[in-house]
Amino acid sequence: MPNIRNVRRLDFLASLVVVPALFATSLVSAQEGGSRAGQSSPPIHHPSGTKLTEQQVRGAGVFFQRCSLCHLAKFGAGGSKFCCVSSLGPDLSVEFKNLTPDQEKAYREIIMNGGPTYMPSWKYGLTPEEVDDIIAYLKTLG
Repeated sequence: MPNIRNVRRLDFLASLVVVPALFATSLVSAQEGGSRAGQSSPPIHHPSGTKLTEQQVRGAGVFFQRCSLCHLAKFGAGGSKFCCVSSLGPDLSVEFKNLTPDQEKAYREIIMNGGPTYMPSWKYGLTPEEVDDIIAYLKTLG
């Protein structure tokens, strides 16, 4: 007979994986014009008429799962005491506009090896392809 503590722990861990994936999927579909009635607008806005490629959609999903916690401002609902808290990291919605190849290389280094302050190293958490996808998505912003 399974231990109820282990079942609860597995249920909790599964929700940690499923909820961010659903959140990222709904934000990506909203970016592509597929927002449903009653939903608030996504936290990042693309210039009107922007269509995301398959790579950019993958990058948006990874960004919202792995990066948005630190790189998007937090907006609470219903008078939350955490309403409108600024982001821990820089706002990336304008950082990737008109990147030079040297700047892109520098951002890749920061993503993979960590930054000078709070930015963690993602070399064991992201593949090079996922980093390419994130950068492709971030270039669509601003």
